[in-house]
Amino acid sequence: MNERRWWNGSWSRLTRRDVFVHNAADGRWQVELRRGGPAGRVRTRAFESEGEAIAWIESAVVAVEPNWREIGAAQRGKAKARTRRKVAKSGSGGDTGGLVA
Repeated sequence: MNERRWWNGSWSRLTRRDVFVHNAADGRWQVELRRGGPAGRVRTRAFESEGEAIAWIESAVVAVEPNWREIGAAQRGKAKARTRRKVAKSGSGGDTGGLVA
C-alpha cells in the first residue's frame, strides 16, 4: 500500500494533527485527517486519484497552517533507528532507573 503522511509539528495531544493519504483496496485514494494523535478523532475523504488527494491536502490543509511538513519514509526510518538506539543504550548500562523487572 502506498502511503504519504503530513504532520503539523505539534507533540501535544490537544493540538497535534496528522494527515495520511493511501491507496484503498478499491483503487481510490483515501485521505485520513487525524486530530489528537493516534487515539484521536479521524475523518476520511475519498478521491479518484493520488493527484487529486495530494492537491486537496496541499490547498485545504498544508497551506492553511505554516508548520505542516511531509514526513517521508526515510525520515520515519531514521526515527525508528533513533528509538532503537535509545532503547539499546538505556538497556546496556544495567541501571533500571529504580524499576524492577
